[in-house]
Amino acid sequence: MALVKERDACGVGFIANTQSGDEFGTHKVLTEGLSALDCMEHRGACGGDGVSGDGAGIMTEIPWLLFDEYRSDSCGQPGVGMVFMPQDEDRREAVKAAMETVCMNNELEFIAWREVPVDPSVLGPLAREAQPAMWQFFVKSPDRLSNDDKERDGFERTLYLVRRRFNVELENLGLKWDDGDEVYLASFSSRTIVYKGMVQSSVLPRFYLDLKDERYTTKFVIYHRRFSTNTNPRWPLAQPMRVLGHNGEINTLLGNVNWIKAREASKGGKIVGDDPDLCSATDVEDLVDYDSTENIVTMCNTQDIPSVLEPLVDLGRSDSANLDSVFELMCQSRHRAPCALMAMVPTAYENEPALADNPEIVDFYKFHGGLLEAWDGPALLVFSDGKSIGASLDRNGLRPARYSITKDGTMYLMSETGVIPGLKEADIVKKGRLGPGQMINVDLETGEVKDNIKIKSEIASRHPYGEWLANQRKLVGMLDFAEDRTYDDETATFAQASF
Repeated sequence: MALVKERDACGVGFIANTQSGDEFGTHKVLTEGLSALDCMEHRGACGGDGVSGDGAGIMTEIPWLLFDEYRSDSCGQPGVGMVFMPQDEDRREAVKAAMETVCMNNELEFIAWREVPVDPSVLGPLAREAQPAMWQFFVKSPDRLSNDDKERDGFERTLYLVRRRFNVELENLGLKWDDGDEVYLASFSSRTIVYKGMVQSSVLPRFYLDLKDERYTTKFVIYHRRFSTNTNPRWPLAQPMRVLGHNGEINTLLGNVNWIKAREASKGGKIVGDDPDLCSATDVEDLVDYDSTENIVTMCNTQDIPSVLEPLVDLGRSDSANLDSVFELMCQSRHRAPCALMAMVPTAYENEPALADNPEIVDFYKFHGGLLEAWDGPALLVFSDGKSIGASLDRNGLRPARYSITKDGTMYLMSETGVIPGLKEADIVKKGRLGPGQMINVDLETGEVKDNIKIKSEIASRHPYGEWLANQRKLVGMLDFAEDRTYDDETATFAQASF
């Protein structure tokens, strides 16, 4: 197939501006992101009805002006959940009650439910038939947490753990169905929110009426148009996921999932009898207990206790969902988002001339190479933990990633140029592209743009990785092999064929 005819890569990108508007950003950033998403339509796929799509979505800061009625002096930035619910009202009310109970049992004061305003008439027949009910809910942070950045990180970890608790409790209560109804949290955070669906790009803002509201302001937007290659389209599989979006495929998925599962043997908590699924109630009834939280997030312990938290990875999910799940755990484990991505998707650092003057970066990759297996093939990744936003190409570099920075401080990064209507060359002060394994990052607090070397050197300089390697790594040299054969040809052939 001619190169110009290829259409098998999702469209993905981000827009960020920390200098315009007030503390909550501007509506312009959102509208530009939706326009860019619309221009990425040729990168996605549509259903047989010609209207439904493989998926389109955005991630932004939480629009606090739009949600002002759910804020208070004691909780200016509550946790916000975006949840896909059953259309059946009885099922939905049962799910709501269960989720409220889980929140209250874990120090999260429940504030309110909000039905997301949508227009189902713009959906195609396939998307409408599978459409979930869209609801949002708001929770107050534990009283012992203040609103500074460090305490907000603690709130985020609480929301993360409680979200992994929801599905377990719903299953315990028999609130799981085989007829297509499912409960899925697109996001649950006090910093970011995701709007997505099984739609085409232009349909997203027509379906979610919030996206047309002038009060919807944000400092950044990540947008994604999906081309499904190895899973059937479903509402939950649209991207962005909870912390990232990408446009490749994980070539090493089975190995990555198996290695994560191998680490789940370290479960933590006191085991009752010989059954690892049964833990002492006193150890798990309060997920936000300080010691338990530290064990789970600081040590990157996946805590795969099916009776408490849903598994971190599952081959029943898409490759993107598993990648996002591990990346989210690392972000909640006090790794900064760029650090987590450097560890999971390393560059080809051996004998790399660009890193000759930065041995600390090479030491970082060598150190983490012994701790975590690389996730190969995600191509261009765009990510945000709500504190920074960035993008990175994997070491293969098989997808383009271009960026432009304008006079007003806006940064545009996209998987192809020409998707920002009205962007004038005269307004651009800097532009470039990411090469294989390169990263770029924007600090959403300060607005500082950090290029590949700056962000990686900053991350790698936080710990003495080179010293750790020198003191703790043991190199195993070549071993001498016996000259005498253990098996003759016939026995060896039989053994190999049997295996």
